Amino acid sequence: MWAEAAKWLAKFGETVVTGVDEDGYPVSVRVATSGYDSATGALPVHFPPELRILEGPANLLSHSHDDKMWHLQMIQIKGRIERRGERWVFQSTHFDAPSKLAFLQFLRSNNASAQKYLDKRGLKRPAVNWAAVKEIQRRVKSR
Repeated sequence: MWAEAAKWLAKFGETVVTGVDEDGYPVSVRVATSGYDSATGALPVHFPPELRILEGPANLLSHSHDDKMWHLQMIQIKGRIERRGERWVFQSTHFDAPSKLAFLQFLRSNNASAQKYLDKRGLKRPAVNWAAVKEIQRRVKSR
């Protein structure tokens, strides 16, 4: 399983590893993907001491796109932050290879999450001032 994750991860020069600090807040650092071990699913991570990272659940996320934000590719690997001697390691626990529909699934889940948030608070979706958006686009294109 980790060999497949390593193959996907190799498409990206770096990744973002997110864990939790002593106060329960998310902490993220960028890490080179070249250190990922395809046999064990481990990736050494340097967390500066000031970040006060804790051992526990973690996430690894990589993405890329072109200049116009198209051709999005992304992967996520779930895992844990573990202390091993004097160093920190992201240890993979779950990986599903992304499908061609991964981005659409990502958008749908975000849309559903946003709707739940609004419903819970009795709010309606905010109106978008499309005329203002189009005016901004027009100004940018005319530069």
